[in-house]
Amino acid sequence: MFESYNICHSNISFFIVVALAIGVGQTVAGFCNATIGSGSNDLKGPWGIYVPPSNGSLYVADYDGNKYQVFPPFSRTGQTFFSNGGIDPTDVFVDSLGTIYMTVGGNNPIVNIQQAGVIVRTVPSTQGTWSFSCYLYQLYSGYSAAVDGSGNIYVSLYYCGTVVKWAPNATSGTLVVTGLSTAVRFIVLDENRSALYVSDAGNNRIQKFIIGGNGTGITVAGGNGAGTNLNQLKSPAGIRVTSDGQTLYIADYGNNRIMKWTIGASQGEVVAGSASGTAGSTSQLLSQPAGLALDPSETYVYVADYNNHRVQRFRVQ
Repeated sequence: MFESYNICHSNISFFIVVALAIGVGQTVAGFCNATIGSGSNDLKGPWGIYVPPSNGSLYVADYDGNKYQVFPPFSRTGQTFFSNGGIDPTDVFVDSLGTIYMTVGGNNPIVNIQQAGVIVRTVPSTQGTWSFSCYLYQLYSGYSAAVDGSGNIYVSLYYCGTVVKWAPNATSGTLVVTGLSTAVRFIVLDENRSALYVSDAGNNRIQKFIIGGNGTGITVAGGNGAGTNLNQLKSPAGIRVTSDGQTLYIADYGNNRIMKWTIGASQGEVVAGSASGTAGSTSQLLSQPAGLALDPSETYVYVADYNNHRVQRFRVQ
């Protein structure tokens, strides 16, 4: 496969036609040499990322940089669309209408909802009312958000071991998932199949729940203890599911690799990073991969390469 795309040399980028190799990453945001940046084109610690099918732009929650950024396709020129001092950006989601949902953790956990550059509302509606308890009227340890076609917002609560759903204009959430470890990270919604996937990092597994079901989760990846074997995960972070609902991509955070896992399979395969768990900053290695995204064609997986302060793109088919 040949494609014209952005190649990095030091901190300079240019376009060239090359043969893309599976397992070799391309820096699409941040510096190619894994250095920290602080400007709108740079990243300090990218965490949650999203690529909406509608436009193919890359949205980044820069946790260490206290800002949210967007990068147009084939461009490393970013734009900061929200920043507010001491926030802790953990995730970002964009719906089919272009509404942006920004999950903020830290001392004021909240989901900011932005349209046309303006925060139009938040969930919950006010800040400063939270406590270190898992009350349904707040988002204590809010981490990752997904939104369905009816405007319901699903949010994972890291320390609560739960996922809650906030209906439009609700003043409180409802429990949809409970009983997980106190280290619940990213979630992804497969609305066509009424399925919610949860990164249960503390149990080294990915759980699948049926929306409206009995609340019992099914382990679809990992669950065999922490390790580097192909049937194991170690503190997984980002997850994405393909449009046909048959394949998961998983950021195996503690193993510095990306796994591809067919639903129903007993093990996955490594598609990026080191199979042995080795961290690094070359184009073939990762260091603490966090959030994931798929491009609209599902040919590429985008990886928030957190400890390398960049977002990498890998061809996966």
